[in-house]
Amino acid sequence: MAHENDEDKQEEELEEAEEIEGGGNEREEKREKEMAEEEGEDVPEKDIEAVDDEEEPPPSEAREKDEEEKPGKGEPEEKEVKEEEKMEEEEEVSFPDTDELRVSKMLATGMRVLLITFLLTSVLYVLATTGIGNLAWQGPAQGNLVEHNGKVVGSKIIGQPFSSDKYFHPRPSSKNYDGMDSGSANLSPQNERLTQRVENQLEDLEEGGISPEEVPVSFVTESGSSLDPHIVPESAYLQIPRVSGATGISRERLRELIDENTQNKFVGLYGLERVNVLSLNIEIEKILESG
Repeated sequence: MAHENDEDKQEEELEEAEEIEGGGNEREEKREKEMAEEEGEDVPEKDIEAVDDEEEPPPSEAREKDEEEKPGKGEPEEKEVKEEEKMEEEEEVSFPDTDELRVSKMLATGMRVLLITFLLTSVLYVLATTGIGNLAWQGPAQGNLVEHNGKVVGSKIIGQPFSSDKYFHPRPSSKNYDGMDSGSANLSPQNERLTQRVENQLEDLEEGGISPEEVPVSFVTESGSSLDPHIVPESAYLQIPRVSGATGISRERLRELIDENTQNKFVGLYGLERVNVLSLNIEIEKILESG
């Protein structure tokens, strides 16, 4: 029994010796391979396989590497990275300078204000005032035009020259009653032109039997606008003999026409009593037409 135990012990010692010897041989082979690589010599395939076997990573590292290489692993991280890159690219997109944006905004606002103001003041306001004026004051809004026999013959607010003896004459006008060129000559009492014109007019009246003392000052002087359509009743009365002789209408009837066309003072206080020359001459024309 003791002999068998000795034999077993010897076998174990031999196996240990062989293992030690094998490890030594492997170390020698590895060393020889390294030396051969340094010298540029070829390493036997057996030796390469042995070295490769030794350089294999531990199982835990291999498992981690396999897990990393598995499809689907790390995809969420890659997605997050891509999203971050996309956000960075969007942030890097070039925008116009703040000053350019401010100027563009101000110009756009100014153009809108200009357009709205133009529409309000130049279009809507004009249409509104014209429409209201035509509805509420149709005559004045149209210029107070006067018609006779279906034709416009003048305006109530702008005088016009009459030279025929059968019509009443208005006040003198240095603008010949041009509505586009209003304004008196504004001659002073010492002006020779004014003096000569008044003297000529008084001489014509005197030939008709009218004394210069009877002539109102307004009848031989022009108004401030030189477009006055009115004369005072006294200026109309002075012309009755001439008009009566030219038309055959009685003086009494002419006086009645003057009184009918005389307008009183405004609210009884302001201005003078006045006669519209155009309206008075239209009445004479109607009498002449009726025969």
